[in-house]
Amino acid sequence: MNIWSLKLLAVVIALFGAVTSADAQDVIKIGATAPITGSLSSVYSIQGKLWDAWSQAQNEAGGIFVRSLNKKLPIKIIYYDDKSDPKTSVKFYERLISEDQVNFLMGPPGSPIAFAASTVAERYKFPMIHGGASDPQIYERGFKYIQGVLAPGTYWSYYLFDMFGKSKKIKTAALLVEDSLYSRGVAVGVRELAEKNGIKIIFDQTIPSDNQDFTAVTAQIKQANPDMVYVATFPPFYIRFAKQAAELGLRPKEMHCSTCSAVSVRTGLGSEAEGITGEVFWVPGMKLGDYRMTERALQISGLDPVQWTFAMISISTLEVIRFGIEKAGTLDREAVYNAIQTNEIPTILGTFKAMGNGLGTLSPLPVQVQGGKVEVIWPPEAKTADYKFPRQ
Repeated sequence: MNIWSLKLLAVVIALFGAVTSADAQDVIKIGATAPITGSLSSVYSIQGKLWDAWSQAQNEAGGIFVRSLNKKLPIKIIYYDDKSDPKTSVKFYERLISEDQVNFLMGPPGSPIAFAASTVAERYKFPMIHGGASDPQIYERGFKYIQGVLAPGTYWSYYLFDMFGKSKKIKTAALLVEDSLYSRGVAVGVRELAEKNGIKIIFDQTIPSDNQDFTAVTAQIKQANPDMVYVATFPPFYIRFAKQAAELGLRPKEMHCSTCSAVSVRTGLGSEAEGITGEVFWVPGMKLGDYRMTERALQISGLDPVQWTFAMISISTLEVIRFGIEKAGTLDREAVYNAIQTNEIPTILGTFKAMGNGLGTLSPLPVQVQGGKVEVIWPPEAKTADYKFPRQ
């Protein structure tokens, strides 16, 4: 055998090893970061705990079936606290790929963090499936290796405005926007959905995330006297605003906060949380997707899925990755990614379908705090209570 034959044989062996190495393992590793501490921790501090519980529930069932191996493999979710910092998340995703050598990536919750972390996926050509990140700007850069499960952030309150449009109870609205990537994206949709459903926005202002004094903006909203105040924001911002608004006598008929199903809002505001509306992704009793495994994960973790609704999005992300592995029958990332992007996939949040632009089809449902409890108020086939208007 001459030297060129030996070199060709070496290349073939190397390529064969690269192809088969993914299947020659005893565990499926999924990597991610989460804002367990930092500014987004009020929404995601328990994300790791939920991932651990879901992994345990999946492994109790034997793991995920890989057809090419003709057996199930257990899963391990390797995650790091990105401290709500995009740069920290980028550093850890590079580590997940190069050092931890994970098989698959979940994107980090939070649109600003996901915006930065997705550049790692694109640079390494390593598919990343996003859960809690729906801002269209993330997906408008032409990246080929990111896929979200959520519909665009502009559709965040689709069901809420559908309810308003049918009830005709809301005529005017004030829109207060926290200056963040997520909130600005939601606000774009609010403006469109309001117009579509016959609601006139008579106040529209964007405020820095670190704003502490809402006296002036509250006075302006009171003077405008809208039927509804819609606050596109995360809990810390909303709690500061709501406390000052109540002290200054701002009590609109409808008060909406896009993330106000979070436990921090109800504990932080006490009785002032009564009657406010928000969005939620999953409540006990929903029978979509692999809900029994979700129920088992919640039993293990002891977490309330309503209080931590945004963390629940990641379960649908894991269901999408699991489907891709089982459908492709291999741990080859490209094959799994193709299966994800070309199939309708059942999840606990509904049916996911890739829309061809990096976005998916899943959206939250509107809820209202009634008697201290969060109730789904729309659509009719999903609601657990009737909408109470005006807010008491």
